[in-house]
Amino acid sequence: MNVSLSSAQRVAALLEAKGIHYASGGSGLLYSLGLVSHVRDWDLTTDVPLEAVTAALQDIPYAFVPSGDYPFASAYRLSVQDDALPLDIIGGFAIHSEHGICRLPSHSPFIWENIRMGSPEVWAVAYGLMNRTEKSQLLFAYLQEKGASRNIVERMLEEPLPEPLRCQLQEL
Repeated sequence: MNVSLSSAQRVAALLEAKGIHYASGGSGLLYSLGLVSHVRDWDLTTDVPLEAVTAALQDIPYAFVPSGDYPFASAYRLSVQDDALPLDIIGGFAIHSEHGICRLPSHSPFIWENIRMGSPEVWAVAYGLMNRTEKSQLLFAYLQEKGASRNIVERMLEEPLPEPLRCQLQEL
């Protein structure tokens, strides 16, 4: 394995110890599914308030960073300082679409290497909204082959998605 897991596992353990639900997405999710050969950074999403997350992280260095320029609409973002791989905690993960703000819930359907991994369905949509078409298509192809969670697909269809993403979800 050619990926640094130490910071992600450490932060995951701190969040777990405080009962904070989170999900790792982005390149960490793609790597865990065998869809890419390396992890660029760790993105942990959560739906809990900022105060709960900062209380869990009290013993490690982190910084508040802007939650992103348009199209991002997340509530907050924390960057955990680490020399190996960058790690961001994104609270209330959300992205603007042409029809409104899409809320991207922190579903975690499986655990990989002691890290709760995010929903491929949610991240296929997220990457689509970010115009990262190649990554979105990797996840949609994975879901076509392995199957998708009907509950998560239905939940994502409640969001104000662009028609092409809506159609891809409905095909699952």
